[in-house]
Amino acid sequence: MKNNKLTIIAGPCSIDEQNVREIYQISQIESKGKRAIAGTRIVGLKSRTELDISGSGMGMDYAVYVKNTQILLDGGSVKDCDVLPSAYIAEEIHAKTQMLIATEVMNAFVQLPSYEGKIGKKKLMPWNPAVTQLGWDIETLARFSRKNGWHLGIKNGKWVGDHLHAADTADYKGQTTMEKTWHGLVKYASPLEGDIVLIHRGVDVPGKGNFRSAPVHKIASRVKKASGVKLYFDPSYSYGPKMRDGIPDAIVAAATFKISEEEYLYDGILVEVGTSSTDTDQHITVKELEEVVSRIADFRDFVYPSDSKLVKA
Repeated sequence: MKNNKLTIIAGPCSIDEQNVREIYQISQIESKGKRAIAGTRIVGLKSRTELDISGSGMGMDYAVYVKNTQILLDGGSVKDCDVLPSAYIAEEIHAKTQMLIATEVMNAFVQLPSYEGKIGKKKLMPWNPAVTQLGWDIETLARFSRKNGWHLGIKNGKWVGDHLHAADTADYKGQTTMEKTWHGLVKYASPLEGDIVLIHRGVDVPGKGNFRSAPVHKIASRVKKASGVKLYFDPSYSYGPKMRDGIPDAIVAAATFKISEEEYLYDGILVEVGTSSTDTDQHITVKELEEVVSRIADFRDFVYPSDSKLVKA
């Protein structure tokens, strides 16, 4: 099998001082005597549709982000900026668990310098918000990733461009707007020392029913084939709070999908786990994640963070 091993990245929607301990619990989940969770989410700034200038719901990095942006606008340099609080947490978690750190990035020049020198090669995967689909934003993220040997995640846009049900079929012969854009963003990112990872988080279209963003696995499959890069599934933003109870089964099902006899569709899963001050109603529990790992272990192996002994918090 070409890509039997599955990478699982799990953690809260946004990081805070209260849910750090849950990440350590996640890091200790095992399969066949080895730690099964390769990475965790450390997101300190949220890509909200509507800005709350008070900082409520914007993430623990918001105040420092605003301060650093002003420093740069006033002619200061990156050296004058403060390190984002979430980057310190990411550094500590990575040092203790060796897990890959995955984080959403809205402004690479303001956010990513905080991670340089803290998270090493192939141990950070920044990704773009689904509402940002500009090639030059990805090109900037890729420059930082190329400089530091990091991975780069690229989320699909929220809008598919054609009728949902017609486009997401095996016999569809056209190319949706989402496909063109998503594949185009890969071109802006290449080449990298680390992996380029497409992250499928569903689409916000009429006919989605109770999904927060309806998954379109066939469309994702076409983009994976065309681009030749890895593909992860984000069930949290697809299933959302109304279908939260279906997330564990959705993860297991996605891990079974194939694009050929020799290749699985999804190389990884990016899922929200535990509790969070944002979107906690679309999280699964740590216990549910353990059960998902046990079920998937029957037919796939996992990418392990390290064989080194875990230092407990």
